Amino acid sequence: MAQGSAHGDTGLGGLPTTAKYEVDTLFRDLIDQFRGARLPMPVVVLYSDEADTALDREVTGVVSAVQDAQEVGGLPYRLVGGAEGGDPHLNAIGILDAVARGPWARRGPSWYRHYAVPRSRLIAAVEAAARHVLVDQAAGGPQSPDDRVEAVLARLRDLHWRPDRRGGTLQQTLSPLFNSTTLIGAVVLAGLTTLLTQAHWELVLGVVLATFVLLVVSGWVRRNTAPLSWLGQASRWFATTTFLAASGRQAAAWSIWRPRMSWDVTQARAREVAGEILKAQLPGTPAAERERAQEFHLQLRTLALLEDLRSAHRSWAPDLRGRKRRVPPVVFLPSAGTANGGLRVLSAISDVRSRRSEQDPLLVLAGVAHADAASWLQADAAGPVTVPVGGLRRGSPYESWVSNLRVRQAPSRGRALAWTLPIGLSRRQLQAGNTTGLAAVPVRRSAWVLWSRWTVLLVLVLASVGGVLRSRQLSDQYCEGRLLGSNHDAVWRVDPGGARQCVGVATGGVSFATAHDVRLSGARPGHAGDPGKAGAGIGLGTLEEAIRQENDRIAALPNVRFVTVVYAGSLTTASGQESRALNSLKELTGVHLAQLRNNAGEPTKVKVLVANGGQDMYFQTEMVERIVEVAARDRSIVGVVGLGRNTTDSQNAVGLLQRAGLPVVDTTNSGSDLARSHVNYFGLAATDEEEAAELRKIADGLALAPAARWAAVLTRRPSQDDQYSPEQAKYGTRMLREAGFQLAEDRPLEYGLTSTGDPDYEDALRRSCQSGHPPAVIYLAGRADDVNQLMKRLATDPGCNYPLTVLTGDDLTKAQFSTGETRMAPQATLYYIALTDPTVTARASDLAETAAAELGIVPQPPGGNPYEDDVFSDGSLALAYDATAALHAGAENAGATQDGGRGAVMAGLRAVELKNRATGTVDFRETRPLLATGTQPGHGINIIRVTREADGQPRLERICGRPAGDTAPLTGCRP
Repeated sequence: MAQGSAHGDTGLGGLPTTAKYEVDTLFRDLIDQFRGARLPMPVVVLYSDEADTALDREVTGVVSAVQDAQEVGGLPYRLVGGAEGGDPHLNAIGILDAVARGPWARRGPSWYRHYAVPRSRLIAAVEAAARHVLVDQAAGGPQSPDDRVEAVLARLRDLHWRPDRRGGTLQQTLSPLFNSTTLIGAVVLAGLTTLLTQAHWELVLGVVLATFVLLVVSGWVRRNTAPLSWLGQASRWFATTTFLAASGRQAAAWSIWRPRMSWDVTQARAREVAGEILKAQLPGTPAAERERAQEFHLQLRTLALLEDLRSAHRSWAPDLRGRKRRVPPVVFLPSAGTANGGLRVLSAISDVRSRRSEQDPLLVLAGVAHADAASWLQADAAGPVTVPVGGLRRGSPYESWVSNLRVRQAPSRGRALAWTLPIGLSRRQLQAGNTTGLAAVPVRRSAWVLWSRWTVLLVLVLASVGGVLRSRQLSDQYCEGRLLGSNHDAVWRVDPGGARQCVGVATGGVSFATAHDVRLSGARPGHAGDPGKAGAGIGLGTLEEAIRQENDRIAALPNVRFVTVVYAGSLTTASGQESRALNSLKELTGVHLAQLRNNAGEPTKVKVLVANGGQDMYFQTEMVERIVEVAARDRSIVGVVGLGRNTTDSQNAVGLLQRAGLPVVDTTNSGSDLARSHVNYFGLAATDEEEAAELRKIADGLALAPAARWAAVLTRRPSQDDQYSPEQAKYGTRMLREAGFQLAEDRPLEYGLTSTGDPDYEDALRRSCQSGHPPAVIYLAGRADDVNQLMKRLATDPGCNYPLTVLTGDDLTKAQFSTGETRMAPQATLYYIALTDPTVTARASDLAETAAAELGIVPQPPGGNPYEDDVFSDGSLALAYDATAALHAGAENAGATQDGGRGAVMAGLRAVELKNRATGTVDFRETRPLLATGTQPGHGINIIRVTREADGQPRLERICGRPAGDTAPLTGCRP
């Protein structure tokens, strides 16, 4: 054997160094090589150049000194040594078992969890079962080889494939349940605390019992089933490793989808391994076969350990363990000899590494006696060249060894111990004394240590909590709020009364329907083929679903051309005020009926989008902004139908739509200035100015003496959501003055609203009826909701107990006289304007037939005029029906489709003339933008008189009127 050169006595600069210093420097160099580039780790064997037992003890002391220096550091290491007596093979297995069992030594808290060794535990389980059978065999147990192997497998099943039997107790079961330092315990205690403060005792008891049962069952499963199922790392390795495939008759087979086949392979290989372990220890085994079996057993045990360590350092494992473990695990064998099995272990490590292509991280530092090294390193081969330790950078022992490793493993080179790095130490180095202090290798934490099951759990918990909070925030902000992909087209808003309402456009899964929606009270079930669409059940949710289904049907048609109409109305209200949405519900019903009627035969189909401005259109501007945003994405949108309530925001809302190139075909909005100010506005309703002008015929027809021509104008106090009352008051005041009436206090009298939303007329009636000039005419510039309370006050107020004429505008068409919800004072005669009278104008249309066929609306009583039913009588449904047809006709005139053409729709609307419609003739040919003076021609208008019968019931009578499209003056309007 080649000896250490004379240069081995000196270090850098020719100065004498100690063996401990040289070995410690080499040790640090090896760890640096692993930390920097994850290079292969050798089995470092230290021995003396000379045959001297004292020097052999010094070699052992060098290994111990390096190990002692690591006790204060964070390097994971194991200090092992085999027993000096007994079977060397069993001693070698004991060394490997000692390395695999228990935590690795290190000072301070672990920067990562301990090494898991499932493969080593599996082999240890087979060994434990074999030892049990060997003891039984010595006591007269099974004698034949097959019987012994089957006995091993039976014992394995008893042990549940674990190295030792573990019993379960009640304390072991309950301990993790109420231990706050464990994840289960923390969750359970936190849950119990929450339950105890918020839940009934029955629920708390049920949760505790359920948790206890679950823990008991899961504990029993853990203790009484094999932990190494076909999904386990060890079982998969055992079933697929080529080490066993090369020695056995069972081919490698493992599949996640075939657990039975995978488990059969595992058991078959366990049978082969058990047989080899028994052969290695039975006294009667022939020497050659026994030696081969011991070699197999030792290498399999070594392979399992190295595979466990390699798996523990995988860089891209889910827990990134390899990036956290920046230093190799180290095994110190201060005295590795033949008798104690140490040399067998070192040989097995080198043999397994030469046989396998995978690289494991284990670094071994062993001390070997000179006599053992001489025979071991040169056994059956020309031994590796001993490398002096002087000079540890370029040309260092490690660099020389790793550069030759690629060829030294080749069988033709005869290097049986290719993975061994032998270091010969001279007498001078070994006897130089402790002149150099050794220090622990610094183990620095990696930033990847933050990636752990606990930090991942914490991140997941924080992300979950944050996600829940963010989801709630989005749900509170958007009607369809999700953590990912919230729908921004509809948002939650709170009106001045504190009611929370969904405002915007119902795209995606948004619905404006609520549990307290109003329904069409005048309709009756009549659609036998589809009971879900029965008239009595028609509410907002029913309509929205029907519209969505029709939109989907149109989208599914091949080569279809379509346009989209947006209905904008007031579809939601506060609880208890549902009737305020009835007008918009009727309008939406008319829009949907027009959609169905059109799509049944027209080449250009219609889709409908529903938009909501909240109660009384309080959020009209925000609704319109959402419509504009949707229209910017959807080129098929050609205009808006609705906006039937005149508010202070109406001018701005129509202006926004005008700038977006969207025309508005209005239904019931009687604002006088909208058409004057906007080229995109087309109204079907007579304006407030027109209504007041026609009501003068009633005022003039009263034939009152000049002294009796006193009147009072009652108007709501101005508010943000109401422009209708101020306009009605303005034109009503002007009309009465022009008719020769004097006004109480010479100005409109304002009345407010109570906390429940009811009008308070007490002060206004006192100032008018008791002013010394009792008014013969009261002009109500208010809403339909205000009429019932006015009639109650007139019936009970002594100062107003004389014949009175009450005049008001078109909003009163929403009053429910026929149902008794709106009463009449006995001394009052009410005249109001209706924008259309379907009982007269709609007979030539197909509105009733379409409603009956498509929605099952069959008015009562059957056989009469269907338009006398409350569903149709106020004209809201008819106006929306015609407005939708007009917008579609304008889009067709412009050639608009889903591919474009919106910009020409306004011009197309000015060529629309639709005859025999539900409101008469819809004619926009004379509609002029920027109208400076005069009224808009062609609006339908009717004057309705309401009186009280002897039985107290209201009696409605149309005294004059004209249909839409007729420009002739009203005649016969005598009170």
